[in-house]
Amino acid sequence: MIRLIRSLILLSVALVSVTTFGAETTEARPRPGVHLTPKGFRTPVYGMSRVSRDGQAGVSCQRLSDGQLEAARFSRAVSRGVALRSPRSTVQAVRGGRAFEIIYADAPGTGFNDAREGAVRKRALEAAMNAWALVLDTTIPIVIEARMEAPDSEETRDLLASAGPVDFFDFDEYYVPAALASQLVDEPINEGSSDIEVLFNSEVDWDYATNGAAAPGKASFVYVTIHEIGHGLGFVDSFDPDEGEVMNGLPFPFDLFVNRGSSRDNFLVDRSTREVRSDLISDDLYFNGPGAIEASRRSIVPLPMIKLYAPDPYQAGSSIAHVDQNSYSNFKVGLMTPYDFGSGTDKIDVLTLGILKDMGYRLVPNATVAALPRR
Repeated sequence: MIRLIRSLILLSVALVSVTTFGAETTEARPRPGVHLTPKGFRTPVYGMSRVSRDGQAGVSCQRLSDGQLEAARFSRAVSRGVALRSPRSTVQAVRGGRAFEIIYADAPGTGFNDAREGAVRKRALEAAMNAWALVLDTTIPIVIEARMEAPDSEETRDLLASAGPVDFFDFDEYYVPAALASQLVDEPINEGSSDIEVLFNSEVDWDYATNGAAAPGKASFVYVTIHEIGHGLGFVDSFDPDEGEVMNGLPFPFDLFVNRGSSRDNFLVDRSTREVRSDLISDDLYFNGPGAIEASRRSIVPLPMIKLYAPDPYQAGSSIAHVDQNSYSNFKVGLMTPYDFGSGTDKIDVLTLGILKDMGYRLVPNATVAALPRR
């Protein structure tokens, strides 16, 4: 059945037998470091922090810990009334679909609504959304709730931003993040709520340059946002490294294409739990879908498939739901690597788009992507 569902995604079949209840296998309490959504789905939430290596400043994307999730108040309920009163902005590329709607959920005079810096913050966020709007052909607007707050604990002081799907929907044999679910059924499946939540640290020395660059000592707001929204769109796995199985009983779209090795159909969702535990630390995992294979061939690292990050030991923050750091450290092909020490970018790369296409997103034909360096 999993192979059939994978084929349906590849054919972009809009499944309509969607239910709105949570995962039946969900327990009352989530596993450590995993967020429990309002509908009861376990999902990692990703955040980007500052790091340094050999004296060079960079950023690192990892799953939030329990303490960070609690301190960041991720998935804090915003009532429909508050959402309707919050300032909104629509971002739509000329050749794209209906693209994005941003809800600025900060209190008046704070964060994105700050009288002095609010306008430049909004302009940078909308530039990041425009980068996605240029490549995603959306039939239903993807709704993003954005907040910017000062950290209130040591757990979140170094965190630049965090993002993830607000919830998931049951498509019978797999669980789909809200943003993708609406595209598959061609109607707003999560109406009255946002699809993706993104939270920013207001005390970071941000560089709001809309081209994704950052001056020395600053963090690129646009680059960080583009990467984190990638996770919100569904660039997230649900494999439990201890149990060797998916967290909710059924896989996420990303999970369906994770393959051991690069030469045949050897999908983790078809393997035993003992094998999966070994697979997750094998440094031999690939994203095996036709879109990913085509994208990999176009890349400056033309592997048979897109290699995923699967080091030993398992890195709870970065493993699996990122492309391989060693293979794709050049940001022009490695937007979704777990670590970045480059200057940032304002465009989506071919590897990311290949993976999203396999998951079920429609892409803008001949979209402008991050330019490939000369080989």
